[in-house]
Amino acid sequence: MALILSIVFIILNQTTFKEQQELYSRVRQARVNCRHYLDSLFISKGIEYPPYNILLTVFKKEQSLELWARAETTGNFILIKQYPFTGFSGTLGPKRKQGDLQIPEGFYYINNFNPVSNFHLSLKINYPNRSDSILGKKEHLGGEIRIHGSNVTIGCIPLGDDAIEELYITCVDVKSNGQQKIPVYIFPCKMDQDNWLWLRQSTAEDSSLLMFWTNIKQGYDLFTAMKKELVYEIDNQGQYIFVQYKNPYPWLERYIPEYALCNIIHPPTGYRRVALKADTFGEWLRAIPLKPGNPPIYLFNGRKKEYQSGHYAVVNVDVGDKDLQQCADAVIRLYAEFLFSKKEFDEINFMLTNGDIIPFRKWINGLRPQVSGNTVTWHKKASVDSSRQTFLDYLQFIFMYAGTYSLNRQLADEVPICDLEPGDIIIQPGFPGHAVLVLDAAENISTNEKIYLLGQSFMPAQDFHILKNLSDPELNPWYKIDNQHLLSTPQWLFTDYSLKRF
Repeated sequence: MALILSIVFIILNQTTFKEQQELYSRVRQARVNCRHYLDSLFISKGIEYPPYNILLTVFKKEQSLELWARAETTGNFILIKQYPFTGFSGTLGPKRKQGDLQIPEGFYYINNFNPVSNFHLSLKINYPNRSDSILGKKEHLGGEIRIHGSNVTIGCIPLGDDAIEELYITCVDVKSNGQQKIPVYIFPCKMDQDNWLWLRQSTAEDSSLLMFWTNIKQGYDLFTAMKKELVYEIDNQGQYIFVQYKNPYPWLERYIPEYALCNIIHPPTGYRRVALKADTFGEWLRAIPLKPGNPPIYLFNGRKKEYQSGHYAVVNVDVGDKDLQQCADAVIRLYAEFLFSKKEFDEINFMLTNGDIIPFRKWINGLRPQVSGNTVTWHKKASVDSSRQTFLDYLQFIFMYAGTYSLNRQLADEVPICDLEPGDIIIQPGFPGHAVLVLDAAENISTNEKIYLLGQSFMPAQDFHILKNLSDPELNPWYKIDNQHLLSTPQWLFTDYSLKRF
């Protein structure tokens, strides 16, 4: 017997996880049943099968499981497919003891594959996790919470046999390709504004449940805004502490993902957001915070802008108290803030109108530029300091001596329209000229035609805002940009513009 077990152990350790799973007839048949469908499904979403990573989100009220995936070259996940439950037990709220019929709520991962399940195929999650063990009934927590086939359940998530075959094979393939943990995020419902109000009202007399839901809503908001795998710890009180719950927009005291651009402005029907590479300026812009509602635009001096009909939303970034942060300056400000948030200080360099490049690193080292005519000289004026105040002082200087002319010169290479993406600049240099920033992009699911969100500041310096598309109410606030070199925005007609990129 020992010899047989040793041989089995050797064989299993010489095969991939996929090969181990296909020793079972159900898995082999499941692959036959769905392999062509999975290829076409993922290709239709712009991802080659098998994807680099997947994760699952579960919503109990909606009785829905969502499969998300990303390619190796992109940081953000996109929704691949929704699977409805085929049965349900319990109520909203976490699982706290054995036999309560509850589907757990919280943040888990798949820790077991069962190819001979009583419910066709099944994927077990790691319930109870540390949070459940702290907050639940210590000795009677229960276990064996699975995503499985069939249509019966006592606290599990049944999807039916066809759906579990698709999901099981996908999970097998990504695990075999190297994804060690497949996250499973389970929420009471889609925790948007309306549902959150409903949840708070329903837990008015249960402070512990409201506290728990408030905690996992942080994870919901983060994933909804960033579309990235959550990184978290669990403290001694059973609370999830999200490592990503930091402020990537350093001018704010607190970042609230609920107000992220991508959570407020959605693509039109028939369009989906384009996939973006991880940790890029475009990805950062996609989640930039907006002010709630559609407030008026204010000028640098605190007065309302006279023209208030051209903006769809206002970005939650200050404009300062001087008439400096105008169109090109606002573009510079946002790109500099992106680099500052990543502490990439050596990348913060901007050109003045005379052609000189002003590196932030010199400013950090205490050197200060002095302008005389078209000449810039440097003088030691301060001690070494990389604080935010030093950064803001640096930007004030740049705003005084830069504009569309210098920005256009600094960004020498033009971007083809077919490659335009969030973070790129549409610029018409001059005295005055104008520049708008591409904040987001989506594509038509059928034709792949792209549309864009555009943001600007203007003259005089004013709140940075997202532009309405007054020429195409059906797309508003999204824009189509073509090769005609004619782009009409509410306050500027671009007649001879360039597409540039930092």
